[in-house]
Amino acid sequence: PTPAAKPAEAKPTEAKPAAPTAAPASKEKIQIKYWIFWNQPQVWEEPFRATPEWKAMEESGLEIEFRTGAGGDAGRTAVAAGTPPDVGDLGPQYDFALGGKLMDLTDFVAASKVVKPERFFKENWEGPLIDGKLYGVPCHECYVRRGLNYNEKLVQEAGLDPNKPPETWDELFEWHKKLTKFDAAGNLLQYGIDPFDAEGGTGPGGDGWTIAELWDVPFFDAATGTFNLNHERFVEALDTYCEFIRFLGPDKLQGVRSVEGQGTWGGAYNAQVQAMIIEGYWHPGETAKEKPEVSKLNRATWIPVPAFRKGHKIQEFSGHWTSLFAEGKNAKHAFPIIEFLQSKSALDIIFNSIGWLPALKDYVETVDGSKFPGLQFYLDSAKQFTHAYGENKIPIRSFIGQKFAVYREKVYRDEMKAKEALDAFQKDVETEWEESGWKAKWGKKG
Repeated sequence: PTPAAKPAEAKPTEAKPAAPTAAPASKEKIQIKYWIFWNQPQVWEEPFRATPEWKAMEESGLEIEFRTGAGGDAGRTAVAAGTPPDVGDLGPQYDFALGGKLMDLTDFVAASKVVKPERFFKENWEGPLIDGKLYGVPCHECYVRRGLNYNEKLVQEAGLDPNKPPETWDELFEWHKKLTKFDAAGNLLQYGIDPFDAEGGTGPGGDGWTIAELWDVPFFDAATGTFNLNHERFVEALDTYCEFIRFLGPDKLQGVRSVEGQGTWGGAYNAQVQAMIIEGYWHPGETAKEKPEVSKLNRATWIPVPAFRKGHKIQEFSGHWTSLFAEGKNAKHAFPIIEFLQSKSALDIIFNSIGWLPALKDYVETVDGSKFPGLQFYLDSAKQFTHAYGENKIPIRSFIGQKFAVYREKVYRDEMKAKEALDAFQKDVETEWEESGWKAKWGKKG
């Protein structure tokens, strides 16, 4: 799913926990604002309200407003102004937690018969856990984020075997070259892969940092609060990624991207202009809903790794958490929404309408992997991985991601060498770490 707009960096602030409060048994209605940042879930409202679990919440005294598309500037403004929803996911939950805007849910979970840590994949559950406090519960869209999806028809037309996908980045580059087509005038017509697209270019953040994971770069030491962004493996990784863009021509790729319907996060793949994409488990389901004819051609496999890691099977467990907002008028009454989102009724609606999965092991076990072409790989990968990664819990992660996007473009446009760019990147991040106050704050943690 397309990520929410980048939030402003949160400054270190202590969040205040709140004790759980049950909804009153009186006839007085408690107004609950339940907001999420995505637009696609508009289709959930009617079936959600028809479930016995939702009706039970209403009968207990809750009157629920369900709002989608509530993220971005509007969501951040509402939180900053002290008028947030009671419960939901506006996107930058981690930053809200650091800013003291979310409740600690530890006591709510302890009292719950539904939300139990053992039901969740470990890495997913630990995402919202910060300094011993639980600021959210995995909901709506979670699970695994790493896989190479490819169009078997385009692969076959290029003379490649769809049953023998690339395992290393050297092999991926060979596929990339064979799947790329230019017209007589040199215009880009079709290309293999944009490695910076979708999950390939995400991070650092809630979905991890793909490029750093693949090259196993120890870019941040949480114990000491120090960065190593110019690590030699990161230099190799950035050079490797950028070679794919250089082969296409940065401006030519930008031209293709500018055509309506050929953008990032699945657009160009659905248009069959892009043959391969690094994506999460949701890609098979979303593609089936958006472009059924392309879905039939979709295959998924392990994301290729550098040659020195050949044989490693990389997976990343993370996703989105839903929280109670500390300044929500009736937030202390809103935990039943989080419990509802773990029910089979809600999960079936979410999966069948959009293809999203939760972080619940018991539910994922019941999913039919044949429902969407490519989905079975992801279900299997959650058990077959050799190396698992999780969320990057770094307070200035949005700054890091924004700066990295600037420097990577300088590298693939040959304005800077990878080592030179990452040296400058390292200095920028160290400066921000200190000036934001987080360097001093982090030093007091341990």
